[in-house]
Amino acid sequence: MRRLYLTAREYEALLLKQGGTCCVEDCDVSEDLIAEHSTPNTWRRAKPDQLMCTGCHKVKTLRDIKAIWKVKRLRGQDVLSQYHRRKKFGARLRSRSSWGSR
Repeated sequence: MRRLYLTAREYEALLLKQGGTCCVEDCDVSEDLIAEHSTPNTWRRAKPDQLMCTGCHKVKTLRDIKAIWKVKRLRGQDVLSQYHRRKKFGARLRSRSSWGSR
């Protein structure tokens, strides 16, 4: 899947729309804002539609990861926890060179 990025005009329009600050209500950071999707890009493929500071972005990313995994789990897709992955494939990762020697 290809990522979609904002142009300079789109970034400036979002910045003006948000009043020059992070999109999170209690956050007043106005520098180094990152273009971010309101919904995860895996659910709805579109250009970013909000600007966030780095701290809020990290929190949102963790929430998104948990939500995506929950949806996959509910759909019955094969999502293994770290414990089950190690139980199935072993504790150590094999290097690529060892794959060819089998």
